[in-house]
Amino acid sequence: MDRTEPTTLTNMCMIVDKDRVLTIDREDPVWPGLAFPGGHIEKHESFHDSVIREVKEEANLDIVSPRLVGFKQFFDKLDRRYLVFFYRADQFSGSLHASREGKLEWVKINDLPKRQLAYNFDRDLEVFLKSDLDEHVLLDKKDFLY
Repeated sequence: MDRTEPTTLTNMCMIVDKDRVLTIDREDPVWPGLAFPGGHIEKHESFHDSVIREVKEEANLDIVSPRLVGFKQFFDKLDRRYLVFFYRADQFSGSLHASREGKLEWVKINDLPKRQLAYNFDRDLEVFLKSDLDEHVLLDKKDFLY
């Protein structure tokens, strides 16, 4: 029995500055709206290194000691597993600069639910913010985006 399967690996990082978090208003036609910076993990790249690279590419910030806080998984429309590793970074340096991915904005954590979030990102937030929750699983086909 083959125990391997096609899988897409990605990450997302909640960058915290006191009571604010950095958001990106994604211009992606498949997943538009507010979310956190992040992206795909490249072949032979560690999860840790990928989140540092993605934040640098999308926000021009150098994050220090990102901590894995959970993950999300679902199956895409072709029935392939899709994993998103959730990180948190409380230390960073650099000057904020947006990329082609979307506009960046510091938003108070408590104001996030009032904003136009990316599809299902409200459920992702629970994993980022609740220490007793570390996984967001989407198994209903209506939740599939890709």
